[in-house]
Amino acid sequence: MNADRPIPRRLKVIMALQNLIAGASIANGDAFDLADKVFRNRILIGADVTGKPPAVAIVEAPRADIATFAGEEAAFRKDYWTIMIQGIAADNRKDTEDDIYYLCQDVERRLNRMQAETRNGRPEYQEDYLLGGMITSVEIAPPVIRPPEAGVANNAFFYLAIRLGMAAKIGE
Repeated sequence: MNADRPIPRRLKVIMALQNLIAGASIANGDAFDLADKVFRNRILIGADVTGKPPAVAIVEAPRADIATFAGEEAAFRKDYWTIMIQGIAADNRKDTEDDIYYLCQDVERRLNRMQAETRNGRPEYQEDYLLGGMITSVEIAPPVIRPPEAGVANNAFFYLAIRLGMAAKIGE
């Protein structure tokens, strides 16, 4: 791979999401410290998790959305990109799902920084708003939280879909 090549736009977005979520910390009022606990393009299933949970993964949805093309020769594209966020928490045998709810809340609070506005309509978190201008919109779907299941996962986990608006020249 040529080190002089620019980083692909979608990879930049995934990396920005990773950094955004990894900013969760107990010092900032979150339930978990997620530094070094957020992974790209990896599914988290039970024993596959390196180290001790919690862990969060960012993966693309398996199907592309339909795009709208623009510009001369349709060289620009506006589309919506669905990203799946998966979180896994340590197995708390007393109440197996409690920790996962807190982890999910931490992730949702971090993701909300991409769209949070003040009362006068200005970005509340300028550096995170629309990922610094890399995206045009964001929608955060309700999470699905699941307990540990034999043959599926050793720990409680959640899935959360986000839909990002993207507009760029094709190939960026």
